[in-house]
Amino acid sequence: MLPAMLVALAVLGPIGCGSAGTSSGDTPRRTAAADPAKGRAARPAPAVSAPATEEGGFNATDRGWAQLMVPMNERTLLLLDLISDRASDSGLSDLARRTTVTHRAELTRLRVVLKEAGAAGTNPHEGHDMKGMVTDQELGTVAAKRGKAFDDASMTYLREHLEQTILVSRGEEQSGAAPAATGLAEELRKRRAGQLEALGLLGG
Repeated sequence: MLPAMLVALAVLGPIGCGSAGTSSGDTPRRTAAADPAKGRAARPAPAVSAPATEEGGFNATDRGWAQLMVPMNERTLLLLDLISDRASDSGLSDLARRTTVTHRAELTRLRVVLKEAGAAGTNPHEGHDMKGMVTDQELGTVAAKRGKAFDDASMTYLREHLEQTILVSRGEEQSGAAPAATGLAEELRKRRAGQLEALGLLGG
């Protein structure tokens, strides 16, 4: 992880970064964290205090969340374009088109947050392979498929993106400082929950 992101990611929760989690199968999935040992009582995670608020009302969590969400949305838009054009299920292509509209609108607001937080133009996650971030390899995997296989593969990565956005946005709500960021995070979390439900109705 990049040093500037350490505090923010400690609050938001672990976000795998690198290539180790990608499977070599047709539809790779990132490796989930191992379960606690059976029979052993789980210990509560140590409390992590929110980063100090900086000038302008933003803290490191606000900035880290926005720096993560911008490329996550940008990369997912490439997948949504594929789905809109080639999904065999008309319900899936309709969902992709609706999700494209909201993702583009979110990007405009996220970039405002980055600018106000003093982090505009930076992308510490460029080229990283992490949960919820659609990679070139994943786009290639989806593009090579047809029919139901295409739908299934694309829904796998779309679901991963939606779930991870909910996770990190919940962390931003809890530990962010600036209302412009925490309020947007709440909107994204609720919107993704609805999109995830719609995807589930399609079998994704």
